[in-house]
Amino acid sequence: AAALIAPGAEGRALLDFRRGLLAENLTRSPQAARAAYRRAHAGATAHAEPLLLSFTWRHLAGLALREGELTEARHGFAESLRIREELGYLVGTAPALASLADAESEPEASRLREEARRLFRLLGGVPTWLARQLAPPAAGAATA
Repeated sequence: AAALIAPGAEGRALLDFRRGLLAENLTRSPQAARAAYRRAHAGATAHAEPLLLSFTWRHLAGLALREGELTEARHGFAESLRIREELGYLVGTAPALASLADAESEPEASRLREEARRLFRLLGGVPTWLARQLAPPAAGAATA
């Protein structure tokens, strides 16, 4: 597919994003994922695709968080959240809040997670994959 779509063409950014997802989640190659996400990010910026841009910010921030780059992770998660809120993309706002919480310190992290939980409940438990991440800590976990 990459050979059929020119590097600067519309639609290429989405292909690059999907290539990043494959590299990150199937081949477990963060370097290849980062390169693909950066190409997707540049393409989304060039073609004014804000929703895709919110996804590239979020995935680049996730890679930064795994590498311990908290400042970069916070910035990327905050940008993703900002775009999703501006677009009114509610189903993507709860995951963005939860991701930003993972890069923040207390008490801000707890506030962001509670807001994500509230929105998650408001949307009837959608997206379903977020339920485990937003589950309140077990009562005994705080004392263990």
